[in-house]
Amino acid sequence: MAASCYLSMAFSGREQMNKYYALVFAVLAMLVSPYSISDQKNDDLPALFGQLKAADSPQQAIMIETEIWKKWYERSDAEGGDYMASAVDAMSSGRYTIALNLLNNLVKKQPDFAEAWNRRATVHYLLGDYEQSLADIEQTLILEPRHFGAISGIGLIMLQVGDNERAIHAFERVLQISPKNMGAAKSIKDLEQKLGVTI
Repeated sequence: MAASCYLSMAFSGREQMNKYYALVFAVLAMLVSPYSISDQKNDDLPALFGQLKAADSPQQAIMIETEIWKKWYERSDAEGGDYMASAVDAMSSGRYTIALNLLNNLVKKQPDFAEAWNRRATVHYLLGDYEQSLADIEQTLILEPRHFGAISGIGLIMLQVGDNERAIHAFERVLQISPKNMGAAKSIKDLEQKLGVTI
């Protein structure tokens, strides 16, 4: 869902997680231009994912993940860019209902835009609608199976509902895509310690 799960385990409880997501969206809004030609079909992505898999350090992985997020987030047409920019702005200021309405319109107009589905999944999560969030994550992954942010979202939802084993499985999937992802690795370690076993 959000830009990564590097910071997510430093926050506990819904209020703190909401603050985390607001920070992530504010940073994303500064990083990218919504009018660049991109999204999940960008030709640069295969090489970036290859670099991500081969990253030597968590710091290098963060840099590569940031470049991937830029590609996912951007949209070449003005309408899609306006909707996404407005939705991210609303999310970063906690106006989740407004963001949801914008993203509802965006996924209707551009159902092939994976990041629109992922953003809406995040809004549903923040509003406590885990079932709809998972449905939007599923659609995100149909369009972009490598979406480590969406897969991290599954892990976060499983944590909220107390399904620790499925949370571990989700974070393990993140590590298959981004082996140096510190957030996923820490989440697995913490959960295994909580369960008292290694899965």
